[in-house]
Amino acid sequence: MSGPCAEVSVPRPRWRGFAAAGRFLTGSGLPTFVAAATAVYELFLLAILLAPTNGGLWGSFAQEFKVWCFQYDPRTGGMEWMAVVIMLAEPLFISALLVAIWSMGRRRATAPSVRPARSYRALVAGLIFGALASGGLYALGRPAGEPPVPPFPGERIRTQLPPPEFALVDQWGKPVARADLTGGVTLVTGVYATCATSCPEILQQVQALLKTLPSGARDLLRVWAFSLSPEYDTVDLMRRVTEGYGFVYPQFRYLNGDPAAMRGVLENWQFSARRDYKTGLVEHANLFILVDAQGRIAYRFKLDRRHEGWLREAILALTAEAEATGA
Repeated sequence: MSGPCAEVSVPRPRWRGFAAAGRFLTGSGLPTFVAAATAVYELFLLAILLAPTNGGLWGSFAQEFKVWCFQYDPRTGGMEWMAVVIMLAEPLFISALLVAIWSMGRRRATAPSVRPARSYRALVAGLIFGALASGGLYALGRPAGEPPVPPFPGERIRTQLPPPEFALVDQWGKPVARADLTGGVTLVTGVYATCATSCPEILQQVQALLKTLPSGARDLLRVWAFSLSPEYDTVDLMRRVTEGYGFVYPQFRYLNGDPAAMRGVLENWQFSARRDYKTGLVEHANLFILVDAQGRIAYRFKLDRRHEGWLREAILALTAEAEATGA
């Protein structure tokens, strides 16, 4: 048909994306998307907080995340809980604010609400977005894995230093002095009875080390532990600690003395120890000092994965040397 009364064909707008975006913003899609993404992120944070410390890559990532974001202390398990609350509450607050703004705008909008199918799409999109955001955080912060432990350097790092003088008593009240270091290989460390942080790790490492050594090396090795809390480590308390860990006397001797003299011994042996009187904890160096059969300081190691292997190799070398020389 032609003429003035003929129907005129009006082309449909090509910018359908704008219309879809409008329906998403004014319908139920936006709050569904925000709620789904927020839920995934909150679950991600909760999984970090509840992750075990020995849980492989995830546990290592969670621990590092908590150290950086929550001032987490792996030794005590303490953290800044206010920072935890803020990090958990912040996404919820922002999401609630967005939904509130959407709700006010929705009441004024004239556009029709989206169909239920669109809400399901928004839900899936929100879940995917939250998962991608959480996965991105994990990918950026995931530990690269511990590097391989290099071979024990042996004689290259060995010293021949005379140990400082000391005169102490062990957990049975028997005297112990520097002259008693000769005649066998001595592993010197430092702990205190009420320690709940690194001291149990030190004692457990010594315990495991003694079990894995060959019988000949184990017979030539003795362990001396200086008290890092001389004011509180009584003879009875020291005895209970050593018996609790199953150490055999006199192979393992827990040493203490007059508090003032003991602090001097710790300083001379470079076992730094400082008590925090607010918490009762003693901040201290985690050291293993090996003294050879001639009574000279041969090696100094720390409480870490690399030095754990080196400590065993050094003990095997020094005990073999002591056996060869008949010390």
